[in-house]
Amino acid sequence: MRKTFLTASALACAAALAVLLSACKADDLGHKAAPAQSNSRSQPAQAKAHADGIRRVTVAELQRMLERGEAVAVDVRDRPQYEQGRIKGAILMPTGDPASELPKDKLIVFYCA
Repeated sequence: MRKTFLTASALACAAALAVLLSACKADDLGHKAAPAQSNSRSQPAQAKAHADGIRRVTVAELQRMLERGEAVAVDVRDRPQYEQGRIKGAILMPTGDPASELPKDKLIVFYCA
């Protein structure tokens, strides 16, 4: 039962992240958007280009990339929310924490819901 709840919560979080990120602009976050990569293996066909340059991933894409070790999920909520439920293997990094320890060779997926 708890595993089902956590799985459902993780999927809901990933879906909410996609919606939340669609409302954000790179300038709002204080970062310039990274240019899109053309490597078809690392970017599934269903990934669409957005005017803000921020890549969106589906829940299924995120799950596949996490399983293959191609991505890292970063939870930006506070510790009590993180402890209540999170994507399996997610790193806790509340907003304002330095991102210098994140891997440079993987897609970084931030979520907050």
